[in-house]
Amino acid sequence: MKRLNYMLLLGIGLIWGSQFFFVDLVIGNITPITLAASKAVLGTITLTVLYLFTGKKESTPLPTGTWRSFILIGLFEAVVPFVLIGWGQQYINSSTASILLGSIPIFTIVFVKIFAPSEKVSWQKWLSVLIGFAGLCLLFAPDLSSASLAGKGSFIGYAALLGAAISFAASLLLIKRLPPISSILAMRNVLLVASVVLVPLAFIFENPLQLDLSGQQVLYVIILGVFHAGLVYMLYNTLVRRTGAAFTSLTNYLVPLFGILLGTLILGDHLAWTSIAALIVILASLAIGELSGSAKAKQSS
Repeated sequence: MKRLNYMLLLGIGLIWGSQFFFVDLVIGNITPITLAASKAVLGTITLTVLYLFTGKKESTPLPTGTWRSFILIGLFEAVVPFVLIGWGQQYINSSTASILLGSIPIFTIVFVKIFAPSEKVSWQKWLSVLIGFAGLCLLFAPDLSSASLAGKGSFIGYAALLGAAISFAASLLLIKRLPPISSILAMRNVLLVASVVLVPLAFIFENPLQLDLSGQQVLYVIILGVFHAGLVYMLYNTLVRRTGAAFTSLTNYLVPLFGILLGTLILGDHLAWTSIAALIVILASLAIGELSGSAKAKQSS
């Protein structure tokens, strides 16, 4: 069971880490909100089809208030972070943004302590999160300089990215509190909410009907929607329910790491020594998290 949890964690990190590769191939020909809306719509369709053909249907109506949770998760997981990240990255570089988003596990643990005291957070878990954050900082150390951390409007950028991190952390706790319904159905409904919000935003601020995409780029957008929105959110919800918000938040350390490793393997990008060192540190943080799980298992036996 524990091995499956780590396989899910690594799988989610790999899928989300690979999205940078596909986004780079289409972002010059499709505007950001339109891309986000397309992913949300395609993810909704994917999980709807999957739900229809799995044969596992909900036999009872959804509990009262569940749709309110779906709406909040859709806003905190997809809509609010997207707007804040897009806005904030006008003022800070992508490396700084990745570091700030790496605070998601820290905010998650703080929120768990405050709002979900029944989900125990051991000292090993705290140490795991802090070491993982150190690994993330090491990963982007070559790109961070005093010049990139200063400048007009940088405070706005920091505030926006930290706001996005807080939003992601809040969504993790909300996902954990969903009633025991199908992960496919739950995340289908969340992506549906995101679609309802993002599609009008795309038409208000952009022109999604005038796109210049090649056939291959259309395929890349479909891949982003099916795998990087639909299927990965189903896995994400499954992992939250199995392990809790704190453990699942560690995927945020793996995403940029896998992005760099895939860039090296597929695109031939240079692999810096700091990336290798960061890999070792982040894997060490996961090993410490494993010690936390082992300690809990011994206490309960």
